[in-house]
Amino acid sequence: MKLNNQKKFLLNLLFKGKVTRKQLENILKITPSTLSYLLTNLKKKDLITVSHNKTEKAGRPKQIIKMNKNFWKSLGIRIGRETISLTVFNGDFEEEEKISMKLTKNEMGNENISLMLEKIIKKVSSLDKIKAVGIALSGNVKKGKVNSKILNLENFSPSTIVKSILPNATVSVLNDVEAISTEEFVKHGGKKILVVNYGTGIGACFYESHGIYEKSERKVIELGHFYAGSKEKCYCGAFGCLETVASDYANLKRFKFYNLKIEEFISNEEIYDNDLAELRNLYKINEKEAKKIYETTFEYLAIFLTNIFRLLAPEKIILSGEGVSKWFSQVLERKILSISSVAVPITYRGLKNNIEFGAALDAIREYILSSKF
Repeated sequence: MKLNNQKKFLLNLLFKGKVTRKQLENILKITPSTLSYLLTNLKKKDLITVSHNKTEKAGRPKQIIKMNKNFWKSLGIRIGRETISLTVFNGDFEEEEKISMKLTKNEMGNENISLMLEKIIKKVSSLDKIKAVGIALSGNVKKGKVNSKILNLENFSPSTIVKSILPNATVSVLNDVEAISTEEFVKHGGKKILVVNYGTGIGACFYESHGIYEKSERKVIELGHFYAGSKEKCYCGAFGCLETVASDYANLKRFKFYNLKIEEFISNEEIYDNDLAELRNLYKINEKEAKKIYETTFEYLAIFLTNIFRLLAPEKIILSGEGVSKWFSQVLERKILSISSVAVPITYRGLKNNIEFGAALDAIREYILSSKF
């Protein structure tokens, strides 16, 4: 896709938050007169704001250029196993409104999720300025269609529901680990990052620096369904998936439920909530026992992450998700060091990621790319 200077201008503001005139001239490789023309045009459309840095003690104050916070309203929505959460963001990506609704086993499936999605969007106090809606889900997302065993979705099209309420909004549908990697890329930097989302499932996404203009280099990696050699049939239908031997399901099985099957667990996960909480905090009261339970998991993860690191060469690997802790991250890093001559930098993030932010950011990018500026 060939982008004009206006779209490149807006995409850089989106990803950087604020920039100076000089920075934009260098990034876009344009003359001061061309930049002045762009600034005038975009200000007339209320897309940007321009202010002066009054802290400059000498010389001409720098112009600070930002997206107009009142124009770029967006929704970020996360649909997970236990909740559906929505955040309204302004153009500075400040949170203006947050809404959350519980999801139970009986509320899974295309029809029920559709009703819940419609219900939560209609709870937003003001929808008239929403330009874009980003929706992140657990599952496989392809061309806006979602298939998820966890959410019991089959060829689910959330954009249809959104468009029935907000016909003019741009809708972006993405996997939850894609949303995490988008947030990581913007908030924490890194030319190349690999995000691993670990819990009852294992997902990953590789994000390269070229993602400012295109998302074609953001690759979802179905890490949990890589073949790991076990004999158990996974809920995806294949045998031997990594999730059957190295996810929190596998840890829980070693901890308490030796005869548990992954399909049964996925279908009734809420039954095991207290047991999962006990497992995830075991290291605090009995580290020796925790290391014994997690030993196989660390061995598998060390091998798979080392191989992916060698293949893709990310600057860092970010660990996120409800199944990881600082202890988990440190033990895993030591395990990797024991088998690899190459240091693999791991950053622990846990549950600090804002999936709704990543989803909304992706949706605004799609809005910019598809609009006729």
